[in-house]
Amino acid sequence: MTWYTYLVFPIIGFIGMFCGGFWSVGCGWLIVPTMLIFGFQPLEAVGAALLQMVFSTAPTVLKEIKNTSWAKFSVMYSLALPMAIGVISTAFSGRLINAYLYNRFGSKALLCLFVFVMLFIGSQSLFGKTVKNQNEKPNISKLQSIIALFCGMFVGIISSVLGISGALIFRPMIINGFKIAEKYATKAVRFLLLTATISGSMFYLFANGKFHTHILLLGVLIAIGGAFGFPLGVRYGKIVTKRGYVKILQKSFGSIILIIITNAVLNLLDYVKFSRYLMIFCAIVLFISINLFTFYTVKHPR
Repeated sequence: MTWYTYLVFPIIGFIGMFCGGFWSVGCGWLIVPTMLIFGFQPLEAVGAALLQMVFSTAPTVLKEIKNTSWAKFSVMYSLALPMAIGVISTAFSGRLINAYLYNRFGSKALLCLFVFVMLFIGSQSLFGKTVKNQNEKPNISKLQSIIALFCGMFVGIISSVLGISGALIFRPMIINGFKIAEKYATKAVRFLLLTATISGSMFYLFANGKFHTHILLLGVLIAIGGAFGFPLGVRYGKIVTKRGYVKILQKSFGSIILIIITNAVLNLLDYVKFSRYLMIFCAIVLFISINLFTFYTVKHPR
């Protein structure tokens, strides 16, 4: 690694995880393209991106766990926990399915599948119905817990096959599918983000029966910035929610989906290098936009 890598990666980690913290998702969409620009291999980039999310999100999630209800039929106990069990149980199968699909249909077929999944997630975020009363305390039934387990298993397969953050799917699934209010949903999504990234990063950190020290070093380097960016993004998300702009917060999640889809389409059209630099530009614009919007909500609460 060059000397400026030690400066650039913490900054990228800060910006990416700040945006991720705002919606309680990851930032692999930024970390991976940036690392590829610097000449790292795809497996190194994905592994480091997942691992840094563990370091960046763990302090916030562990702090929240202590102050979050784990009572029976609560969101965390009856919804997030079954989903976490499901995603861990199937995450290992993703690489095998990915290899089969790649060998059978090629990389562009996987990209097409990726775009289709992202379009579905984006449409749910933009047009899906949410709970009307944001202060309504959820009461999860046993049937919903069983459904949540199978949803987690599905997300474990999809996220590991396509190399995307499970939180990108869990967020609209919980908010739009299970109709959970934002203030309860985001804690569950952050818990699931940590769970999914821990299980996912281990496959890369211990790939081929070896411990990859350089992936650990890269993950720590990026997390130096991410550890500050993620809790700050979470804080801004809470400010926006408390100021009465929860609906806009939920709909604006579609901006990340749009960025990811744009990246995938450009790769399909073989504009690979351009797409990587575009991701960095989009991240900076998103970072500035979130700050401006949050400051606006502080001055103009609803």
